[in-house]
Amino acid sequence: MDLGRTMTKKIETVVTKQRKAFKDYVHLTITEGPQVYILNVIKGRLYPDKKTMNPTYEPYPAKQEAVERLNALADELRAKGFAEEPTDVLIQIKEKELYVFDKAKWHFEGDFPQELDVFQAYVPTGMFVAWVIKNDLLRKQSRKRDLPDIELVKRDEMTGAQFFRTKWDGVLTSNELSDEADAFAREYLNIHNDIYTATDFAEILAAGLPTIYHVEDTIENYRIIEPVISERYRVWKRDKHI
Repeated sequence: MDLGRTMTKKIETVVTKQRKAFKDYVHLTITEGPQVYILNVIKGRLYPDKKTMNPTYEPYPAKQEAVERLNALADELRAKGFAEEPTDVLIQIKEKELYVFDKAKWHFEGDFPQELDVFQAYVPTGMFVAWVIKNDLLRKQSRKRDLPDIELVKRDEMTGAQFFRTKWDGVLTSNELSDEADAFAREYLNIHNDIYTATDFAEILAAGLPTIYHVEDTIENYRIIEPVISERYRVWKRDKHI
């Protein structure tokens, strides 16, 4: 059924394509503004417990032009293996919940070595943040908002800990990460089974030191931990078939 050609009804259609662990979807709908018709093209993925979305907008001066463009896009997607579904498929998915991976204050307000500057509480997670930045795994909103400092981190002119402190106030949440990085971090930085801090960071960078907070915030130390995180990520992607 070509919903775009039913002019008396809401002009809207949803097409999906099944993947291994999720569905790709495209939601096409037209909204009317002052002297303009907007074709909303919303692309994303439907997971069992969440959905993602990336909207773009195309303005047209006449309704028929917007409808013809909607129909053309829908036909292109069907030719690529997408199938039409009821729009209810989008509202059956829960919105992604916020997950807090770490807060620096959890460390410097806890059992933190009194002889150290509180900045050291930002170092362990800060190095993970640097890895996320250097591998382009930030959420789009974060990339746009923090672009100048992101470029400094990529050029090794700012450490991940410095970025973590000044830009995110020492709080790492799922809002800052891409969906893939979020899923990886939920296993790797899991509060109840912390592989990153308790195993990799502690055994590789903090070996022989009094605590993990004694690790120096240097680019050289980051380069030591970087391939370890990357290998964990590679294995995680392989096991999850991503």
